[in-house]
Amino acid sequence: MRSPKLRAAALAVAAVAVASCTDGGDAADLGPRGTEGTVTVGSSDDAASRIEAVIYANALRMAGGPVETRLGLGPGDAAVVAVERGDITVAPALTGALWERYRPGVTPPSSTKTDGAEGKDQWDEQFVAVSGVLPEGLGLGDPTLALDQSMLFVAKAAPPASLQGCEGLAGPVAVPAGSPTDVAERYGCTTGPVTVVVDDASAARAVSDGRAAIAQLRTLSPAAQELSQVADPDGVVPSRAVVPLMRRDGLTVAQSKRLSAVAGALTTVDLAAMVASVEAGEKSPEEVAADWSAENPLN
Repeated sequence: MRSPKLRAAALAVAAVAVASCTDGGDAADLGPRGTEGTVTVGSSDDAASRIEAVIYANALRMAGGPVETRLGLGPGDAAVVAVERGDITVAPALTGALWERYRPGVTPPSSTKTDGAEGKDQWDEQFVAVSGVLPEGLGLGDPTLALDQSMLFVAKAAPPASLQGCEGLAGPVAVPAGSPTDVAERYGCTTGPVTVVVDDASAARAVSDGRAAIAQLRTLSPAAQELSQVADPDGVVPSRAVVPLMRRDGLTVAQSKRLSAVAGALTTVDLAAMVASVEAGEKSPEEVAADWSAENPLN
């Protein structure tokens, strides 16, 4: 469920977009483009971005009008750059990454959960703040329940661990090569020694074998699915939730509503399973997105 504050924020963003329209068309439109205009959804190179883009494109097609996809535009923020330039209309992005892009070096806003259930954390303050620092002409749809960020994980058989009070976090930590090693600073807890290992699978194996008590892994990593994520009830770690970044003049209200329908359905668990399937070469982004849509009909 989307919190009242988040819904209000989304409506406020939409209201600004409507107010900025200068065309003589339908006042309900978010921009001058009507439903007959082609919407282009793009992605960066990684599997998660490709999958998210296809899911958003499929949702937009439900609102009518032609929709095209341009997948694999480049590494990192390539799809975000394409939206900024006006080369595409919509691209999946991450809330925390957008904050870092437009406010580098500035401490991100605090996050507040609106639901204590696993996987249903909403980050209202961050969403409102990120919406407010976007370049002119850009807007955000509702953030999904899917998070793509580094977190701490413990063995499923281990006692519950939490960043609140640093409960269960006194043991050694395995960190994949290339990941940040400042664990104490990032999570606010004094752990055991940090050991750098080859990759995510090696970090997860270290926990399973008892050589480490904690692993730092990406939430979408296949290796993370074998462990239990450490709880973060106080929102210590800034959220990197999947969110659609869009050209304000590129979508109608009906199309924006279809994107919002994705927000309440796509979870970290869903996306992680799809990423694992694509990275293993079992299915294409289009195939896993179609399977997900069949299992999660958007209202």
